[in-house]
Amino acid sequence: MDKNKITDLNHLSVLEINGEGAFDLLQGQITCDVNKVNSNNSCLGALCNAKGRIISSFILCLLEKGSYGLIGHHETLKKTEEELQKYSPFYKVEINENLSFSFFGVNKKIFENTYNKKILNPDNTIEIKGSTFISYLGKKFLLAFCNKEGLSEFENLFELDTNRVDWKLDEILCQNVEISEENSGKYTPHELNYDVNNRIDFDKGCYTGQEVVARMHYRGKNLPRLNLAETPDLNITENMTLTDQEDKKIGKLVKVVNLDKKSVCLVSAKEKNYVGGPFKIRETNSVLSIN
Repeated sequence: MDKNKITDLNHLSVLEINGEGAFDLLQGQITCDVNKVNSNNSCLGALCNAKGRIISSFILCLLEKGSYGLIGHHETLKKTEEELQKYSPFYKVEINENLSFSFFGVNKKIFENTYNKKILNPDNTIEIKGSTFISYLGKKFLLAFCNKEGLSEFENLFELDTNRVDWKLDEILCQNVEISEENSGKYTPHELNYDVNNRIDFDKGCYTGQEVVARMHYRGKNLPRLNLAETPDLNITENMTLTDQEDKKIGKLVKVVNLDKKSVCLVSAKEKNYVGGPFKIRETNSVLSIN
């Protein structure tokens, strides 16, 4: 019998923050409320600079009592570590990247059929034999990370697939943009809908960049927004320029997946710029339809 396939997510890593000061350090620096994180619940979050631009994005989880993990792109977690280390002398913490975990995308139906379990709201995190599964944003894929014991179990149950097309499409359809090394420091939370998908907690109090983010949220007009779009051009890539019919720049392509017959993407532009059309990609002169 063929094994079910799971997606290799080896671009991900985990930054561990351990010690009695871990909660206070994180609560004062990142955008999500650490109070909401426990063994059964993980939160989407981000780290901003003083100008309110996003340095990194991640899932914040509780690894064990007094130990938190930030799961995100390996390269941006390095930047996150550099930022948090600036404040570590004021807290009793240790901050280290943990390279012992392996990361995978697991289709929810495959997970349910394999383990005869479901992840049900309000909890979104479950641990099974050394593997932790996290559900978020209504995605059809769960994020799984395994220690050595869990990895051995995974290798017995599943076949590893290095093609991430289905994972990327799922991310786009659920409007989830993770910060990579290429776009670190380039976007504000509102440009990536972080206020909509609960990466920003507006009730938690202060964090780096909070004043700028809050001012934009409560006073800003015509805020930038993500929208789903597609084109028959199979050669488009992230960070290309979205233009109107007069070739005026109105936004950017922030996430792209190239399929067999079309490319699907997320574009970010101010709301007023989505009126009218046609829309084009400047670098390829491709016509883009906004959904």
